[in-house]
Amino acid sequence: IDLYPKILNFHPVVIQSLNMSLVRDCICPVILTKGADQMPVSSAFEMRNDPGVVRNYGKLLVDLSAVVPDGIVCFFVSYLYMDKIVSQWNDMGILRDIMQNKLVFIETQDVVETTLALDNYRRACDCGRGAIFFSVARGKVAEGIDFDRHYGRCVVMFGVP
Repeated sequence: IDLYPKILNFHPVVIQSLNMSLVRDCICPVILTKGADQMPVSSAFEMRNDPGVVRNYGKLLVDLSAVVPDGIVCFFVSYLYMDKIVSQWNDMGILRDIMQNKLVFIETQDVVETTLALDNYRRACDCGRGAIFFSVARGKVAEGIDFDRHYGRCVVMFGVP
């Protein structure tokens, strides 16, 4: 930066200089290997449909929904896996527990439905109610929507795509 004043032949006046840091203490990546019941949690193909794994993923989301403000975005490896997990959570009563804390919106393969769900997700975050958005990694939402500020206070990946 010192080079430009010399090339352009001027003397800059500095009122205030702020140090820049690329460290962000607010980001906390966590890899979950065991659930609250100490059962191994994995999205490996042979374990992903195990009821204990599904229950522990759901319990994690219930706990997060109680403490994380505003928006939580959850990414699944496929639409099929997302549908299966959400259906099992509904049968286990986990969705009911989540909805006591936040509203739930789900990406579908229909563009109109997904757009409506995204609009309502943003509205719920804007009004302070908070919401969770279930999406598919490498899906329509994951590739084109920016979940900045209060829209993405927490991101959960259920498996690696």
